Amino acid sequence: MQIYQKVGDEIILLYNPSKEEVIVGENLLIVDNSRMKGILVQVFEQNLVEIPGILEELIRKESSAQIRVQEHAPGEIQKFAIDLKNMKFARTRVRKEVDLIKGEILDWSGWVPDRSSEVKSIDDKWILDKLKIGKDFYKNPIYLGKTNFSKNDFYITAYNLQGINVVVGKKGTGKSHLTKALLLGLIDLGAIGIVFDINDEYSAMTKTIEGKESPYSKKLITLDPGKNLKFTLDYVGRDVFIDVMTSALKLPDISTIELMNIWDKLVQQNKLNFQNLITEANGVGNPNVRLALIKRLNRIEESKLFVDDPEQAITLEKEIEKITKGGALIINLKAKNIFTIYLVVQTILSKMESLLEEEKLKPMFFLAEEAHTYFTGTNWIDAITRMRHLGTYQVYITNTPTTLDEIVIRQTDNLFVFHLSEPKDIEHIIPAVKLESETVKKVAEALPPRRCLVIGRVTEDYPFVIDVTSLEVQVAGETKRFFKEP
Repeated sequence: MQIYQKVGDEIILLYNPSKEEVIVGENLLIVDNSRMKGILVQVFEQNLVEIPGILEELIRKESSAQIRVQEHAPGEIQKFAIDLKNMKFARTRVRKEVDLIKGEILDWSGWVPDRSSEVKSIDDKWILDKLKIGKDFYKNPIYLGKTNFSKNDFYITAYNLQGINVVVGKKGTGKSHLTKALLLGLIDLGAIGIVFDINDEYSAMTKTIEGKESPYSKKLITLDPGKNLKFTLDYVGRDVFIDVMTSALKLPDISTIELMNIWDKLVQQNKLNFQNLITEANGVGNPNVRLALIKRLNRIEESKLFVDDPEQAITLEKEIEKITKGGALIINLKAKNIFTIYLVVQTILSKMESLLEEEKLKPMFFLAEEAHTYFTGTNWIDAITRMRHLGTYQVYITNTPTTLDEIVIRQTDNLFVFHLSEPKDIEHIIPAVKLESETVKKVAEALPPRRCLVIGRVTEDYPFVIDVTSLEVQVAGETKRFFKEP
């Protein structure tokens, strides 16, 4: 393998595939032994070399396929001709500079070795160790799988997940599988999470693959809105309820003021409950205000999220008390209409924010599957800025990256990319990483299912391609089907 060309931070390498092979995502070390220096490069594309006359040769052979032609040449010459025709080049990006005397990885200074330098494959373990990434360096390691090239164990630290994390990729590529591995790793370390589960996949992890009770059966609590997830107005509080009415239901300002007056009146009379709220709203003199209030209160009533009997209601604090040593509340949003989803998410987020401000909850994680379907602009801003600083660390999972608000992309700490092919999707996520758009595009297009590109705080901003680990638990809920698998 030899250096052919340098263009900016791109190094193009020429190689004979019959003698050596490279894969997308592989790391290579180009060493100048005379200077005891080197550069670390990463392959992002491979292709055939355009050799003068090759097209003419291919056309000639193809057009004379029906004609029997005998060629007489020594075996070495024939092999040379075949090798020449099949020569490939690997496009690589410079990632780091290496001081071979001190054995250190440094930021690239712009130095480039000459064409006589040695090019060799480098084990991912060497890079991981130099960057101090791995189980041996962390107090709170989470195992995610193995590096794609040299099959080394790949660990991240939970400490670096305390921020904004984004998982993107096409449907069926392994996004939810990785997210489940993250969640179970956090639970094993004693962390607490809340999952907005749009497809009812996470509750299945209470069972092993064999259908037995898993180690997480007591650590995953599924809450179904309108069934075992209900709140009283007194628990939710006026500020949270008003926030829900204005954010999720777009209640006009004048109606909001009237609702606040009604709420305060019922509190003073010690009569605050949902039915009394509706009764008072029906008595409002202004017909437009009355209609606005009743319309929204009726929709809330249909969701069955609020009840008057405290015995039928829950509190987030009591549910979280059940999993203080590590666990997650799974909010099952499957088959719920969009209004109910908006209402549930906004209520929980607003109440979490209130409890965190009052220091009644410890810092926790929340995972949002396809968050763009139920997050509004206000939700994004509040979650990314205010809630993050209060101690709510977030994981967003989507197969439509362009729907993620720009504020999410700009604040992303860690990005996990599965197979993507749409240029718009790739361009949208570029600001989240310290990588060039062409590299992300080429790597994302080449990723098979269950393989992803990881970059961010968890990798010291060095891109790694990994094969996601398998799990010992069930990873999806049962989908009702008419036709059975043959």
